[in-house]
Amino acid sequence: MTESDPATDRLERYDVVLTSAALLFENGQSTEMVSTAVQRLNRGLGVDARIDATWSALFLTASDSRDVVRVVPVKPVAVNMCRVASLMTVVDRGQDGPLTVSEVNAAIQTASGLRVSATVVFAAACATGACALSVIFGVSSALAILLIACSAAAGGLARRWLGARGVGPLVQAFVAAALAGAVGGVAAHLGMGAVAGLVVLCPAMVLVPGPHILNGTLDLLNLRMTLGAARLGFSALLLTAIAGGLLLGLAAFGQTIAVTAPSDSANWYLDLAAAGVAAASYAVYWSVPWRMAVWPVLVGMAAHVLHWWVVNSGGSVAAAAFVSCLLVGAILSPAATRLRIPFAAIGFASVVALVPGVFAFRALSGFVHFTSAPSVPLLVATAADFNIVVLTVAAMALGLCGPKYLYLMGISMHRRNAHST
Repeated sequence: MTESDPATDRLERYDVVLTSAALLFENGQSTEMVSTAVQRLNRGLGVDARIDATWSALFLTASDSRDVVRVVPVKPVAVNMCRVASLMTVVDRGQDGPLTVSEVNAAIQTASGLRVSATVVFAAACATGACALSVIFGVSSALAILLIACSAAAGGLARRWLGARGVGPLVQAFVAAALAGAVGGVAAHLGMGAVAGLVVLCPAMVLVPGPHILNGTLDLLNLRMTLGAARLGFSALLLTAIAGGLLLGLAAFGQTIAVTAPSDSANWYLDLAAAGVAAASYAVYWSVPWRMAVWPVLVGMAAHVLHWWVVNSGGSVAAAAFVSCLLVGAILSPAATRLRIPFAAIGFASVVALVPGVFAFRALSGFVHFTSAPSVPLLVATAADFNIVVLTVAAMALGLCGPKYLYLMGISMHRRNAHST
């Protein structure tokens, strides 16, 4: 019987740590939680690995060395919470006792084999999510809601069809947005007036890259400036592709974006129910295990009630969004850590109904109209809408990520104190 080479055995353990980190990183786990997972694997496998993350690769080094031991290419553009939750179940066991390489490899194989939501389910969730947002934004026309459902479902099917053929997320978002713009053009020809604007907007809201925006914000708060900027840059590219697709789809039917898209809100009970449906739909997009989907639904509904109360008490849209997201962040920060699921995904699913989509829609509309018919009132109105969008999105990002950052910092300080004693 031959004895295993200690150096080879150590490299095998490094390999399994790096492969685990790559799977988590590529499926939506935050960088900080990937580092936490590496620490737990270190404890369980008896190694001293350290992971440095960039947008395109993960670098593994030994803690007591500056030499790069292993490198793996990554592409952190997907979100699959089933895979993350499955692997983290085994990773967390390393905190309490020894692990073997075969155990972790088996967990990696199991997690890698978990699929995203079925295409039909995904398309249906796109439809229900877009329709729920339309109710929140004040749509009451049955025909408009039907068009929104068909547009969002068609966009979801197109994204899955393109993804199965290796087409990247930018083109997927562009095509889905172009379909939404085309359906909006049809709505305008049907004489639906200002509501046609929301027929364009609501299916496009399904495409917003919320987890990437939140993960990028968390990276910036943790001073991972390059990675955070890369995540936010990718989000900006996706948003640009969405805007371009909308404009192209509308132009194909000789339409432009209506500045007068309605922003009336629904009755509070419809608003609350729609917020829950929207959160559940986004949970399907990111393959949340059903036993965990209740978190974004219930927390999202609570956040919407708080948002409604702040706005009706005279607070601004940005202030209401900040307070609501602060509540979501405070509740979901410990929950996401204990449930072993990406905070960015369930966090955004909880607050998607608070995204200032109508104001973003109006700002884009104003920019488009300003190029052909510039005027001071149009410029002022467009700047005001754009200012609301920027302030609200910033408030949402800080409200969500602030509690998460403080929670992780508290855990880190507790562990350092426990280790020193």
